[in-house]
Amino acid sequence: MSRSFSIEHRVVFRDPSYYASFPSVATRADGVSLVAFRRARDHRWLRGEEYRLSDNGFNNVDHLDSRSQAVVVPVSADGGVLEPPLTLPPDAQAADQDASLLVLRDGRVLLTGFCWYPLPAKDGEALRARGIGVVGSPLKTGDLYLFWGAYSRVSDDGGRTWSEHRFLPQLPGQGETVPGIRDLHGGALRGRAVETPDGTILQATYAHHPSNGQYASHLWASHDRGETWEYRSIIALDAEGKAGFCETGLTLTADGRLLALHRTTGLDDHLATSTSRDLGRTWEAWQEHEVVGHPYDACALADGRLLVAYGYRHEPYGVRARVWDPGAGDIAQAEEIVVRDDAPSGDVGYPWVTAFPDGSAMIVYYICDDEGVRHVVASVLTPE
Repeated sequence: MSRSFSIEHRVVFRDPSYYASFPSVATRADGVSLVAFRRARDHRWLRGEEYRLSDNGFNNVDHLDSRSQAVVVPVSADGGVLEPPLTLPPDAQAADQDASLLVLRDGRVLLTGFCWYPLPAKDGEALRARGIGVVGSPLKTGDLYLFWGAYSRVSDDGGRTWSEHRFLPQLPGQGETVPGIRDLHGGALRGRAVETPDGTILQATYAHHPSNGQYASHLWASHDRGETWEYRSIIALDAEGKAGFCETGLTLTADGRLLALHRTTGLDDHLATSTSRDLGRTWEAWQEHEVVGHPYDACALADGRLLVAYGYRHEPYGVRARVWDPGAGDIAQAEEIVVRDDAPSGDVGYPWVTAFPDGSAMIVYYICDDEGVRHVVASVLTPE
């Protein structure tokens, strides 16, 4: 059964001196939705609008910045901004990347993400010469960067104050980030966590797997409301070494299955899903679907079906979604909703969904406008 929505777009955060991206959203019991995103410097503003609009400047932005930080903005159900942006205290050594939110049943707010450690070129090149994975280039990103690990933070006052970064344990079966010095803490992290009926929190991470060099998706569990984490299982790994699975979002279906939605590599940008019937202790074989985009986030609507949103980085660029009943067929059979297709750049997406009791929903994502400014938007979907 198809479903029609009217769609209204509201700007949550836009500032030409910042590159705002990779948002998530979660709604508190009082109806206020918290939008968290990664905010980094956009140095193009110092070179003027003419440069930003030029062929060389329009897309001359990067996902690595030594001052990137997590920011939270409270919004209303119609996407209206309620308070100024709150910048979360950063890690003392590293730069925050994606910020993934979850409001627990008891009201605690969980934020998970990962960090990059900025390195001067001389130190980064020395580590790279030892075979240690260092990314970036001094000319493009200013620094080189070392993966610093996945972390969790919690707030017990509705998102106003936050705990320090608590890094996940070493990812089993992987080498250390810097042998003998720094563990590979958890893996990279972007995607929705879930709270199970018994209060366990499940969160996915991803990392290149030593068996095939492709991304594998992993599951972690917390039994103390996000304070500490233990490894539970590997969600998806391609034994043939063709496909990779990353930026995994989790959701619980109405019949109690744990569903993982993966961004993929090696599959022509198709969605892949994994299913567990024992809360992630074991997983069925992953499945590829004829749905194009990345990454994916799913949230249950008031009628129990899932609203699945995803970025669309193919012309026409934008954000798309589907209303899907996982018990009634493949997601590819669900009608595709074009949330918008007016982005002037493929640097768009990373949507996240929150749903409301009246059947409406809000999708937050980032998008580039005609002036080249990357900003965070909330699209409110109201059933017709």
